Amino acid sequence: MSRDQNTNTADSVLATLLIPLHEKQLVLPNVSVAEIIPFMDPKEIENSPDWFLGHIMWRDVSVPLISFELINGDAAGSSSRTRRIAVLNGLLEGEEMPFCGIVIDGVPRLMRIIPSEIALEESTSLGPSELSNVLVSGEKASIPDIDYFQKKLHHFLTSI
Repeated sequence: MSRDQNTNTADSVLATLLIPLHEKQLVLPNVSVAEIIPFMDPKEIENSPDWFLGHIMWRDVSVPLISFELINGDAAGSSSRTRRIAVLNGLLEGEEMPFCGIVIDGVPRLMRIIPSEIALEESTSLGPSELSNVLVSGEKASIPDIDYFQKKLHHFLTSI
């Protein structure tokens, strides 16, 4: 293999996390996740939508916490002892929300994938917070629409 072929192969490998939820898993680029932390009870806000769980303090920053399942129109996730929080890097430029958290159900797995290991899974329907359902190395996963739920979160937080 030539040096150029080797570089192209290395560049096409994507470090991802398979993030377990109650009844599905998400796949995200590793760089979009700031940290996985133990679950902590959020500080709730009255009259908030069911998907908005409140705020947590992480590294001296107030981080809004959501339930991906509820914002996606699915049944609520579990309240098991395996719950954790995935702190995601913010996508909204110029906004005052550099991070948001989602409740997850277990420990994510790091996977290095190449494009040929991803296939669209068209047999399942999408929720509003999902861009697509895929098979990643044969495992079912959803690609979340982080932009959608961060905009929805930002809209809610600026209205209170």
